[in-house]
Amino acid sequence: MGWSGGTYTRSDGVFTGTSIWQSNRDAGTKIVADRHDTHDQDIATGLNQAINKDGSNAFTGAANLGSQKITALADGTAHTDGVNAGQIQDGGLIFQSNDTGSANAYAIALTPAVTAYVAGQVFHFKAGNASSGASTLNVNALGTKNIKKKNDQAIAAGDIEEDAIVSVIYDGTSFQMLSQLGTSAGSMSSFTLTGDSGSNQTISDSNTLDVAGGTGIDTVVGATDTVTVAIDATVPQLATTNTFTGVNRNALTTDNDGSFDMNANNNFKCTPSGNFALTFTNFADGQSGYILLINSGGHTVSLHANSKADANLATTVTSAGTYLISYVSDGTNAYLTNSAVFA
Repeated sequence: MGWSGGTYTRSDGVFTGTSIWQSNRDAGTKIVADRHDTHDQDIATGLNQAINKDGSNAFTGAANLGSQKITALADGTAHTDGVNAGQIQDGGLIFQSNDTGSANAYAIALTPAVTAYVAGQVFHFKAGNASSGASTLNVNALGTKNIKKKNDQAIAAGDIEEDAIVSVIYDGTSFQMLSQLGTSAGSMSSFTLTGDSGSNQTISDSNTLDVAGGTGIDTVVGATDTVTVAIDATVPQLATTNTFTGVNRNALTTDNDGSFDMNANNNFKCTPSGNFALTFTNFADGQSGYILLINSGGHTVSLHANSKADANLATTVTSAGTYLISYVSDGTNAYLTNSAVFA
């Protein structure tokens, strides 16, 4: 009978259980060869279904450990070996302490050896060299695969530093880099502003950006940094007397209703079509300018309360003709003078 449902039962073909020889004795049975043979064969059959501890035979079905743990399990050394908790905890299955390749051509040999690349595999290694450009990784001599940053960008110089721990995941085509880059995005320590073909400025690799001296520039985390930029002498400055070497002008703003917005311009042209009160809006302290008044229709001109002039100005410019009125503002009022009529 031997093993049945995981239980081994003694039997000589007639009697079964733990006292089969006593049962034979009580039955008056002497030594019977076929019964002994049956019993011994039953034992042999049972033993042949057991696992030998020296590993000379193998399981022929799934092993049910009955919720028991395996102890003292050696490290797996082949891709199909079992692994113990220590191998997983220590990262030995996915980490190589040093790559054995060269700059831009990294190589690692893991134990157990990886037998094929599969999407989703994660590997870690300590880089033996800094990258100087596009880089690859070769795992267990399975072939080189590109290392990419930000999904699809080639590795650049300095992205991988010597002795840096590099983490990658295989996406089915390339290794995407998971670990931080050795270079800093947006660093301004090695760039120069150069104009492109459009209206923007482009910062290119290997260029430099020079920033004129500043205050508070340091590497202390959380420090408030300020930079003072030296303004080119050709740029007008607020606190400096500026000498212009080119023409600075703006076209007259046409405003025919007699109300002049100081935010629109400082010089105006007015050809009224009817009577009006000479008015200003958005007073700016210190603003001055001119109004070219073409009053060919002889329309009556009066002054708004904030338009200050001598008693003759309104009367003079009411007469048909062309006049030049000048003004200056103190932020509240506009003070006016006028020319005589132009011939």
